Amino acid sequence: MANIHESLTELVGHTPLVRLHGYEKLHGLKAHLLAKVEYFNPIGSIKDRIVLRIIEDAEKAGKIIPGKTTLIEYTSGNTGIAVSAIGAMKGYKVRIYLQDGVSQERLQVMKAFGAEVTKISEVPELQDALKATNNDFVAATNILKQHIRDRQAAGDSIYFVDQMINPLNPAAHHDTTGKEIWEDTEGNLAAVVAAVGTAGTIRGISDAIHEKSDKVKIIAVEPPADDKKLTGIHNFTEVPVDRVPPSLKENNEPKKGIYDEVFVGDPEGAFKAARDVARTDGVLVGNSSGAALWGATRIANRPEFEGKNIVVIFPDTGLRYLSTDLFKD
Repeated sequence: MANIHESLTELVGHTPLVRLHGYEKLHGLKAHLLAKVEYFNPIGSIKDRIVLRIIEDAEKAGKIIPGKTTLIEYTSGNTGIAVSAIGAMKGYKVRIYLQDGVSQERLQVMKAFGAEVTKISEVPELQDALKATNNDFVAATNILKQHIRDRQAAGDSIYFVDQMINPLNPAAHHDTTGKEIWEDTEGNLAAVVAAVGTAGTIRGISDAIHEKSDKVKIIAVEPPADDKKLTGIHNFTEVPVDRVPPSLKENNEPKKGIYDEVFVGDPEGAFKAARDVARTDGVLVGNSSGAALWGATRIANRPEFEGKNIVVIFPDTGLRYLSTDLFKD
């Protein structure tokens, strides 16, 4: 039988783990760094997983109808790209509210898939919310929800993907990403390191791995307070509880046990890590991947990790950052 796929949606997930031999050698690391290379998803990022899950669940529940419903999302880029592409595959109109300051490539890719893209700076109430909360993603999402409710009340057929609060975000990573990591390492795993954005990735992976073993360390990386260089990742410590991503909470309080350690990322260190791994192993990734790799490098020479496997989550491709300063030495 011919090996023919009916849609790119059939290719989401089952991304490879790749050992970073060159990077380990360059930095003299004693642990084995295994990159979960998510740009092998068909639309180029880890967000393909959650968007497919959310859209197909909404279809099954009769909440959205191709040709009638407009899909809406607020994003720093990758989720918007996935919504734009999968929406195009399935016959939905797509409207994206895009954070300012993201790479030009992301904006152009969304438009290429036919999405209507509105920058946050063009929506006064959202811009006001960001200014009042130091560009907090959660706060702006809450404002956008009210904007959408008003539109729905006026009769618009729209559906908010809402990656920030949608429980299918961590569920998708529990059922796919976390499961794949455990199976591909055959349980020979000491730690997983991920940068935190909506926190769906780290929550889903943590839940899946901890169902198998409570000995695997989960390491989270967040940006420094007030940082604007590490786009796509979010502060979750030393912030008011209402600004902590919902995936890190339970009963509206921070949930313990999701992660074992938090690193406040160094933007320059993250950028250097991304540049290094491109040159040592030919893996071209974005700044959130660099932040996770920077964090993994910090633990890779600890005695307890010598000779053991540390999985590093690489959410997307560096091709979406070529217009930024990421690869400028």
